[in-house]
Amino acid sequence: MPAGGASTRLAQRAPRSAVAAAALLAHLLLLLLAPAGAVRTDLVGRWLAQPPAGVSEARPRALRLPPLEEAKADFVRAHPEYGYKGWLDKHWYDEVGLRMPRGGHYIDFTGSGLYTNSQLRAASQELATHLYANPHCTSPSSLLVDAELRAARDMVLAHFSADPSEYAVVFTRSATEALKIVGESFPWSAAPDWTPPRRVPAGGVNETDPPGHQTAGCGGFEQGAASERRSNFVYLRANHKSVLGVGAFARERGAGLACVDEAGMEAWLHSPPVSEVGGVDDGFATYSLAAFPAKDNYEGRLYPLDWIEKIHARSTRRHKWLVALDAAAHVPTHPLNLTEVKPDFVPISFYKMVGLPTGVGALVLKRSAAAALHIVYFGGGSVLDATAEGIWRMLMPLPEGLETGTTPFLDIIQLKHGFSILNGPMGGMHAINAHVSALREWGYAQLSQLRHSNGAPLLRIFGAHERGAHHQSGIFQFLVLRANGSAVAAPQVQDDASVASLHLRAGCDCNPGQCLFDLGILPEEERHRALSGDLDKPFITVMRPDANGTPRPVVLPTGSVRASLGSLSTFEDLYALVTFLRDTYAE
Repeated sequence: MPAGGASTRLAQRAPRSAVAAAALLAHLLLLLLAPAGAVRTDLVGRWLAQPPAGVSEARPRALRLPPLEEAKADFVRAHPEYGYKGWLDKHWYDEVGLRMPRGGHYIDFTGSGLYTNSQLRAASQELATHLYANPHCTSPSSLLVDAELRAARDMVLAHFSADPSEYAVVFTRSATEALKIVGESFPWSAAPDWTPPRRVPAGGVNETDPPGHQTAGCGGFEQGAASERRSNFVYLRANHKSVLGVGAFARERGAGLACVDEAGMEAWLHSPPVSEVGGVDDGFATYSLAAFPAKDNYEGRLYPLDWIEKIHARSTRRHKWLVALDAAAHVPTHPLNLTEVKPDFVPISFYKMVGLPTGVGALVLKRSAAAALHIVYFGGGSVLDATAEGIWRMLMPLPEGLETGTTPFLDIIQLKHGFSILNGPMGGMHAINAHVSALREWGYAQLSQLRHSNGAPLLRIFGAHERGAHHQSGIFQFLVLRANGSAVAAPQVQDDASVASLHLRAGCDCNPGQCLFDLGILPEEERHRALSGDLDKPFITVMRPDANGTPRPVVLPTGSVRASLGSLSTFEDLYALVTFLRDTYAE
């Protein structure tokens, strides 16, 4: 597997788009015309648009990699856990490489997993030799599908070591739909003095705050006794926006919203518990929901799974706390054992795990939590019986009672072929995690050493890589910096990478909370950018106080670049990424 495309030079770049060129010109003019020291982007200390003082004196040598074959041999000797005992190197071309342009490197596994040609052939063979039909009757073809669906549910439960008497698998079209089920069905309780919000126009923009109000940042959460009868939705800033959408249901129904950062979550979970004082015990409990990702899809941080038990421990007799653990980005590269940790709701996406099929996800949920959900809509196979008069219905038992409409049964049947690769030649999730962790360790060591000739860093890498594999996954989220510290537009990096046959992703990766925080953009600034029609611009100019408190213009990037590893990532992929960044951007 050659590291083709990695030696692309600045002179070989694809032409810039008009938007990117205009943004770059504005950026350079601002750097030239602003007073000395004015153009900085050190808001909350996340990154700098100017090189730190003294870097030009150090002048560390530019990263020099040995030739690919030598570098890989050294890596494999140091990391025998790489490659599933030789299976990946032996079969990669036949399983994946045949579909990829020569010299191509796919490094966007958090966006989508890749399927193997073996599972594609197995799925095609199965569909060519079996007759499958709608499972909502008792014909032979329908009964065959029913048996396959039961087997698929059992397979998913076994994969996550979940007790079938405690957990159920509800098939959905995506992890997003799984979260939507939770949000719209959760038993939110409003405060006694709550009034419904003004309706949002169809396809419009909701007024989150009154005019002139500055949104508070994400921090901590204090649960007071006064909130005993009001639901709360506590969510980590680093959540995917599909989790943020759950908060739209909570807000619509009068629940309190609390956006927290990691420190805020820890502070809440270690604060004294709220005691039940007074009040009338009417036999009904108020339910609140806390949501966080096992692995955030932007920085790739891994969050403590012991939060689940600690959140449950905040429950009282009259106020119950449930947990939604977003595992969509986590489970493609990490094991999740639902015997050891017990979240109430776990949304997952199968194409992120095994590449094929798309359009199938699941909500793995506790049966006890399902009993608290308030199901309104019914239709299709979720209904055991119904009458037209009075809109009366009796739902199917769990899990079918939450699956409105006919499930994509032909797609669900194909899942076993992907899981057979994960648990067969790859050796299971622990082996996959070890493989990815080895690549991450080597990749971070190389990427963090990239420098310009003046000693300034080439990249600003986000996340917790320096804390090791227990805190950081195989995601590299970064900004490419020029020698003067200013950022290269993220879309330009993606365009350059595409010319070099590298598959990367640029933007905020559906994670606005952590992305905007890392880039230093305030919520109200992002809203103004969106309402002004400037979402396609790679930079934003905002005002920030300088050292003397005088407001000065600051240029901030509006997105960054993500390279993410997965079960089928190779050493060659990372080698190509490192050499591409060095050869294309180092000055």
